[in-house]
Amino acid sequence: MLFQTYLNLQRFFVGVVMMACMAGCGKEDTTPTTPDDPQSPVVQLQKAAWPEVPLYVENDNYHYVTHYCQVLNESVGQKVKGRNYTMCFDATKRGAWWVAYPLHKVHLGKGRPDPDPWAYDPELSSTWQADLAKGSYNGAYDRGHQIPNADRNADLTAGGMCYQTFYASNSTPQASNLNQQGWSRLEQKVRGWVCSDTLYVVTGAYWSTDNNRTTTDKPGNRCPIPDYYFKVVVRTTAGNIRHTGDLLGDYKPEQLKAIGFWVANASGQGEAKDWVKSVAEIEDLTGFTFFPTLPEAVKQQKNAAAWSGL
Repeated sequence: MLFQTYLNLQRFFVGVVMMACMAGCGKEDTTPTTPDDPQSPVVQLQKAAWPEVPLYVENDNYHYVTHYCQVLNESVGQKVKGRNYTMCFDATKRGAWWVAYPLHKVHLGKGRPDPDPWAYDPELSSTWQADLAKGSYNGAYDRGHQIPNADRNADLTAGGMCYQTFYASNSTPQASNLNQQGWSRLEQKVRGWVCSDTLYVVTGAYWSTDNNRTTTDKPGNRCPIPDYYFKVVVRTTAGNIRHTGDLLGDYKPEQLKAIGFWVANASGQGEAKDWVKSVAEIEDLTGFTFFPTLPEAVKQQKNAAAWSGL
């Protein structure tokens, strides 16, 4: 009952704070907004109010981290400090339940660092993370990015936005066939949905409560294997109507479109068109609340035809 009260307060807080913050990238402001009262229980649950960040869940094993980078702000024509991505990292899973991020043309470029700069996430204890600098997981599992490096290749310099996608915290053991085929093609489709307005994305892994499957990293640390992966996406339908500071909830449902994907972490899983679910369905499956200000009618959408390439 107490925790439900926290969640209700949290929902109220997110709406109020987001009225005062500019919540995107590119032409939108990139400065985070946080509440002033450090004693409020809501502060412990939701520290940054951005459209793509799910409501925080209170759990001693969950660690919420936001990484920042230099990103072009088109409204002022120069690079500014902006958010790269936010994650809910579980110390018992050596991985994140979700990674949330804005996606805009200012994040996209060409290529990738050479060699891949795998490293521990400096914001989290290395004892919680897989040691991926020595190679991939053992068995038929890849170092599966949650936010893809290709979604952040506008800056390939050390410490930049792409470099940060190679933090071990952003990886989970993903079936090689899935990672290199259908999932990779879904990631490409999502980049194709970038528009003048910001596209908001949450990518996640899901471990069932009865899951006891593990693999190991090269040094032999046990790494729980996710049962499923998911992705939820939202943007304006027209792609060019947002104004700085607007909330997703400021728009009529017909002005927004959302879609979700849910797939088993195994080989031979087909293509994204076979994985389509609504955002609401993935909320039910995971227990997380995505896009807190998004109208419920948009969360119920499941129209693959509204998204090119599906």
